[in-house]
Amino acid sequence: MLIEQIITEDYSKWDHSEPVNYSRHLEKTFGKPDEITHEQTVWHNIDGFKRVVCRDEFILHGSPAPHYDFIYCYVDLEIPEDLSDELAKCSGSILIDHLKNEVGARCGSLTANATTLNFVMDVVAGRTEPVKDEYEKRILGMKDMFGKGEKYELDWWPDESSDADPKNPYYAEEIEEDLRSWFGKGKKGGAGGGGWDRYNTKGERIGKCGDSKSGEGKPKCLSKSRAAKLRAKGGKKEIAKAVNKKRREDPNKNRRGKAKNVSNTTRKS
Repeated sequence: MLIEQIITEDYSKWDHSEPVNYSRHLEKTFGKPDEITHEQTVWHNIDGFKRVVCRDEFILHGSPAPHYDFIYCYVDLEIPEDLSDELAKCSGSILIDHLKNEVGARCGSLTANATTLNFVMDVVAGRTEPVKDEYEKRILGMKDMFGKGEKYELDWWPDESSDADPKNPYYAEEIEEDLRSWFGKGKKGGAGGGGWDRYNTKGERIGKCGDSKSGEGKPKCLSKSRAAKLRAKGGKKEIAKAVNKKRREDPNKNRRGKAKNVSNTTRKS
């Protein structure tokens, strides 16, 4: 009973609902976490992982498609140092600790983490090359299976919580989410009620990302913090430069496929 009270109190102090809901999803299979703070829950030695950590974070990640990261999974695996840089280029979700001979993955689900770690295992074993396109192909393939109602499976990952099952109620309302709903989430993300905001070629905030009107050019979406940094650097003029750069390098408003990230950094005039 005391543990229940502590967990309720701690979750009430978390800022993001998605990690709370996911942590509760894990509790249904693995029981109460081995560790819990106002910032994270931790399970040790579950579901084929050395450690699973659910953090009160909501980190936007644009590769291979826009999503949010907050769940970490770790396994014991020695990574040759000459592969570190190559794996880092494949994804910022791959976390390597050479001193512990441990590798982690930070994604939005156990399934995505298992897919990421399986890619790393294959690279270390020489079964595949450390190439970003190969990593992204695997993640997109996993997502495609969800969309087709097929369960994703790996030999070493038991998936005890049926996380990869497309019937998993946790994902029931999320499979059909599009770019608009991704960027619209988060109470700290944007200036106008959460999420990311879009800007025009004058550097003006004109609405939420994903809500562009007919006749608008390619939108440039920015988080509240990113917009503030650009504004501090040069006001609306600096934001306008970033918008124009986006339109030059990714002009097709209706382009399909994975998101194309265009850096906000512009050349000095």
